[in-house]
Amino acid sequence: MNTGDLSVIRKMLAHDLMQVYVRLFLLLTVVWFSVETFAPFLVLILWSVILAVSLNPLNQWLSGRLSLGEGKAAVVLMLVALLIIGIPMVLLGVSLAEHVGEWVLMLSEHDFEVPEANPAVAEWPLVGSTLFDLWQRAHEDLVSAAQMIQPQLISGGRVLIGAVGNTLLAVALFFVALLIAGFMMAKATQGGEQMRRLIGTFADHDRGEEIHDLVVATIRSVSNGVVGVAFLQALALGIGFLVLDVPAAGVLALVVLFLGVLQLPSSLVVFPVLAWMWLVGEGSTLGNVIGTLYLFAAGTADGLLKPYLLGRGVETPMPIVLIGALGGMAAEGLIGLFLGAVMLSVSYKLLMSWVHHSVTEHESREGAGPQSEG
Repeated sequence: MNTGDLSVIRKMLAHDLMQVYVRLFLLLTVVWFSVETFAPFLVLILWSVILAVSLNPLNQWLSGRLSLGEGKAAVVLMLVALLIIGIPMVLLGVSLAEHVGEWVLMLSEHDFEVPEANPAVAEWPLVGSTLFDLWQRAHEDLVSAAQMIQPQLISGGRVLIGAVGNTLLAVALFFVALLIAGFMMAKATQGGEQMRRLIGTFADHDRGEEIHDLVVATIRSVSNGVVGVAFLQALALGIGFLVLDVPAAGVLALVVLFLGVLQLPSSLVVFPVLAWMWLVGEGSTLGNVIGTLYLFAAGTADGLLKPYLLGRGVETPMPIVLIGALGGMAAEGLIGLFLGAVMLSVSYKLLMSWVHHSVTEHESREGAGPQSEG
């Protein structure tokens, strides 16, 4: 090969490398711009996908029962869901506004007085004397008592306003995600097929189909085992609170729902209600006993339902799904409840598949060895 041929080869390689660098730069630029553009909507889209995957079996059942297409059934399901969720939230908001109005009116009246402090409070350990002095000062002069704790009131008010703002934002995000999930369910068959093709592009098609089914089953398992159990428990306890005439029964049921989603025990609400029922309530002894048994059964029902529903339909062991859900929620908040379970389940599945493949190759080599020797 002469010098001229080497020079031609160098020019061709330089030209090809330049083409590769330019295309790679353009590809990274497009990817970066797409990520930056899509990032503000990532959480919304993730919630929409989770809701669509979780509610799609119900949409398919509704489509079959009403003899409707996926799109029309999704419209009916979204209307029913908005009525079921929206009406209680509107009623809760109206009730909250009424209570706030009553408190504002009460505080604006000149004859409003704080009752005299109970001397038994002063005997409480650690905070008894301070709390008694503050209570007595509020009884004598409410303005001066408020000035004593003005910094705490300001910081607490900021925290409360921030919590209310975050809650309203989360509620609005949920409704928007629910509407987007309705559009996704209207094209569920087509969307599922495209997702299988996308996963099959990064893995072989058999493995892509398996991963797709695993992701769908894990999302539905977490939805039923965590959110579904929390909703059923809140509904059962809310009915019990209403029957027992517990004040603010709807608010307490909503608190139970939040505790269940956050994987906190409902006993944080049930035990104070039982204490109120026995110490302050006006029910009979028989009614209190029956109410205690019912609230105790409803409060501990999640311990029986969660292990059954959380691993249902998933080949991954239930502890893996539970650890992924709890760890994901601790790391990324409520959205991590699903992402953690999905990622850990897929990782476990890939790890076990790799181990199984290695063991199979080893056994095949072990089996081929004696045959070749014979």
